[in-house]
Amino acid sequence: MYKLFRTKQFIKDYGKTKLSDKHYEKYIKFVSLLLEDKKLPSEALDHELIGNYIGFRECHISGDMLLIYIIEDGYLKLTRIGTHNQLFNS
Repeated sequence: MYKLFRTKQFIKDYGKTKLSDKHYEKYIKFVSLLLEDKKLPSEALDHELIGNYIGFRECHISGDMLLIYIIEDGYLKLTRIGTHNQLFNS
């Protein structure tokens, strides 16, 4: 099991994010699975990132709500959360 770490940027992003109850439940479920080193469901579309985010992974909480994270040194590090536009066009 991993320990949880949220970056300052993640905390800032999260404060701006408006998740419905349904999407909040998915967020909690996905983070719980990741902490337990379990595979995310296929609906999460979990995949590796490239470019500035090499080594990081992204999963979809909803169609356009993304969670960027990395697992390293025994930690699940939540790095960013937001829409494609917020995360990649800023």
